[in-house]
Amino acid sequence: MPEAAIRLGWPAAWLGPSLLITNELGECGPAQPLTGFYVRETRHLAVLRLEIDGKPPWCCERSRPDASQLAFVFAHPELTEFGGGGSGVSGDEVECDEHGIPYRALDLRLVYRLEPYRLRITLRVHNRSRVPVAPEVAFVVGADYADLLEASEDRRQQEAPVTASADGEVIRLGYGHPKLPFSTTIQGQGGGRIRVEPHRWASRVELGPRTGMAFELQVDAFDPDRPMDEPARAARVHHHRRWREGLTRVAVPGNPLAERIFCRACEDLASFPALEGEPDEWLALQAGIPLYPAFFGRDALVAGWQGALLDRGAMLDAALTRLGRLQSDRDFAWRDEEPGRIPYQVRSGPLARLGVNPFSAYYADFASPLMYVISLANLYAWTGERELVERHWETACRILEWARTHGDRDGDGYLEYLTRSPAGAKNQGWKDSGDAILYEDGRPVPAPIATCELQGYWYAAQQLMGLLSWIRGERREARRLWRAARTLKKRFNHDFWDPEERFYGLALDPEKRLVRSATSNVGHCLASGIVARDRLRDVADRLLAPDLFSGWGIRTLTTRHPAYNPLGYHLGSVWPVENATICFGLRRMGFDAEALRVGEAIFRLAELYAGDRIPECVGGYSPDEHPTPGAYPRANSPQMWNASALPLVLQTLLGLVPYGARHILLIDPLLPDWLPEVELRGLRVGGTTASLRFRRDRHGHARVRVLEKDGPLHVIRQPPPEAIGVGLGRRLRAFLGPR
Repeated sequence: MPEAAIRLGWPAAWLGPSLLITNELGECGPAQPLTGFYVRETRHLAVLRLEIDGKPPWCCERSRPDASQLAFVFAHPELTEFGGGGSGVSGDEVECDEHGIPYRALDLRLVYRLEPYRLRITLRVHNRSRVPVAPEVAFVVGADYADLLEASEDRRQQEAPVTASADGEVIRLGYGHPKLPFSTTIQGQGGGRIRVEPHRWASRVELGPRTGMAFELQVDAFDPDRPMDEPARAARVHHHRRWREGLTRVAVPGNPLAERIFCRACEDLASFPALEGEPDEWLALQAGIPLYPAFFGRDALVAGWQGALLDRGAMLDAALTRLGRLQSDRDFAWRDEEPGRIPYQVRSGPLARLGVNPFSAYYADFASPLMYVISLANLYAWTGERELVERHWETACRILEWARTHGDRDGDGYLEYLTRSPAGAKNQGWKDSGDAILYEDGRPVPAPIATCELQGYWYAAQQLMGLLSWIRGERREARRLWRAARTLKKRFNHDFWDPEERFYGLALDPEKRLVRSATSNVGHCLASGIVARDRLRDVADRLLAPDLFSGWGIRTLTTRHPAYNPLGYHLGSVWPVENATICFGLRRMGFDAEALRVGEAIFRLAELYAGDRIPECVGGYSPDEHPTPGAYPRANSPQMWNASALPLVLQTLLGLVPYGARHILLIDPLLPDWLPEVELRGLRVGGTTASLRFRRDRHGHARVRVLEKDGPLHVIRQPPPEAIGVGLGRRLRAFLGPR
């Protein structure tokens, strides 16, 4: 284990549509192209710099009190020559800079705090010396209104004049683009003689010995498409706070490190609601910081069902609502739209609004539509509310119709994708990078492509839609969907099975030839239930074989493949979110030991990184090759669905299966040495809120106790319904045995 936590990325803070990225010194500027204050992916401040008498103070420390804040401590002026001691001075001598300020006389505490469409800056300056000083405190600002994608690539694709003016004590910045009339105001308050210029807010302050002064600046961003007034801002903040306060609380009394890691994941997940659109969409999640502060359909749905343990599906409901309103009713190749399809990503920066790219609502993804149906069933399982099913029912029905027609391009019963947009992504399955789908010799597979995991999603979507149809009283439709799912499963296990490898192939190519590359995609098939019962053991063993399982997780591609690259996006890296799904699938099918190995690997990854936060994806190095797994270049940290991965691992190890409509919670706790006790406070199933304690006794057996509940809840001990090797005797013993 490395002695120091691994640190990645720039300091960043975020809340809803607002994002601040600084360098290590708390500054934004052209030397670091990605830094800035962004609102809806538009950079309203490209320059933000604190100066004392025209110079930057010396940064001593930075921290992040919470996701919406960055805090810095500075000293000024800093010593340039040192004597024999740490202070750099000797005896009673007092050395000063050219402005008469003793070295290190000023301590400055700077806090950036975000609100929707707003950045608040608080600066506290204290004179720690025994003499009076009169420094000039100034903030230098500037805007360019670049798109976040432009900033990340350091390449402008849209540009217009930027105006700057000083109006009294207010700085006003504006964008001269006729279609994008953005503007930004900066106003401040504090003591001293304030002087405002178009790019500089300054104050000359007089500080006596041992005295201090505070300054506050407020930066407001105006977006013509989404004007924000004070009541709207306050409503969003209040809604977000109430939701956060209602999340399930996780405690691990026997392992403070595990508790800290789980709590960090919950805090991160709770920081990602977009707070945009209609009130019932505010909790729809953004994808990741700093490169993806936008709504990605697949990401929001996956994180929603993985994290439903925390909020009984509220963020999942918000994502379903927003996607339903964005469901396409037309055929539009530029955005890969087709009737019934839902978007893969929705971006709001200048490039999307101007149509430079198709991402204002881009639909080229097959995982999102099928995940919509799967997520709807998951939402019903937690809530038991028929009203929620009815609210999203028509959207789900149109998705299934799209899958049967446009999704199955050649009518063979499998789903195949083919990108039509000239600016679109080639691959539309779980792995969406351009080089993700390769033949076993390393050649790229041409489209249309039928990847294995999409067939698993299609199978699960039809099964679960059949179940929801049965609940709604549509028995004939339910039977039709179940028959279609059975037929798909039978054909899949014939056409995708590689008897030599004893594993499933990655995909079928345009000629329906099996692509025999060994990948993590098969883990999704395991979780979906499409894998034949007599092949489950082969699949579980193959996923945990050394060429796929690195020790830190299951790699996206086997090390035996000629294209294997431990730092490749989908060519050998390890994705924690994917591994959480595979962990769930292993436990669902009865492979407890294997699920524990994958779950512990995810936990150990979180332990590696600063702030207990796993980056977007990590490298494929094994511990034998390198002390750490490596990280994908420019990996996001935090990433929303990595935060949701840990709650799913916890739910999986506890064996929680909710049936909210019947006030039932199935449990089958599997507690390893490193997780000896778990408490869930405020867990909601159906209309009941309960607290439960799971504890591992000295014999290694897990016991459960319901600490409190405010309504009916039947906690029933049972192994997962689909688990192989579990006979009637074991189920009876579990049901009748000690709690």
